[in-house]
Amino acid sequence: MMYERYAEVYDESGQIGFSLRMLEYLDRVLERHPPPAHSLLDLACGTGTVALAFAQRGWEVYGVDASPEMLERARAKAAALGQSVALSCQDMRRFVLPHPVALVTCLYDSLNYMLTEYDLRRALSATAQALLPGGLFVADVNTRYALEHGWGNNCFFTEGKNLAMVMDSTWDPTRELSTVHLVGFIRNDAGLYERFDEQHVEAAFDDATMRRAFTGAGLEVNAVYECFTFSSASADANRLLWVAGTPPAKQNGGG
Repeated sequence: MMYERYAEVYDESGQIGFSLRMLEYLDRVLERHPPPAHSLLDLACGTGTVALAFAQRGWEVYGVDASPEMLERARAKAAALGQSVALSCQDMRRFVLPHPVALVTCLYDSLNYMLTEYDLRRALSATAQALLPGGLFVADVNTRYALEHGWGNNCFFTEGKNLAMVMDSTWDPTRELSTVHLVGFIRNDAGLYERFDEQHVEAAFDDATMRRAFTGAGLEVNAVYECFTFSSASADANRLLWVAGTPPAKQNGGG
């Protein structure tokens, strides 16, 4: 399974840096595309960095993730900060909330983990159901260029105080899938390293497929940016930010 032992060292492995960078970018995105209220679902919330940042600002916040271990880390961080965030373990293709929210974020290429267009549309349809009229959906995705040329058939190494990790990546051009075999070593209390293995698979979706999935889910695409900028996507963009939303509520006409 994904994000089991890895959850213990996810933030330490450097991944939290992306979340902090994304928070700064999100502030600028929401200035351009303001949601109708201060309620948020962070879909595939992981260890809760983004969800907790919005809770600290006074937002009503929900977090959904498929990994119990990642949610355990998020709950520990929430308790340490004294923040209230409603966290639940659900599949992003069929999650439900107590009531709709104004903003749904789905970050760190979580949509790429939907390996077929059908599953992508299911996740987007569940998102549309979770949004208020005029609500906003913001998600970043890895491009085919990133998965084929950035990750490609390469091997990467990262090391922290209590962690060493090797990521062996392969690209399947026929199925347009990137597979990363992750081998990690976590230092335990005795100073010895314990090994864990995980496999992560991401799909590449082109522009036409993404737009078809959004439209099929009932979401209107508002903008597509090269991530961390407000520029249109270049041919060699590694990551795109999709901004979409639900139609605003219809106004009753006067007589």
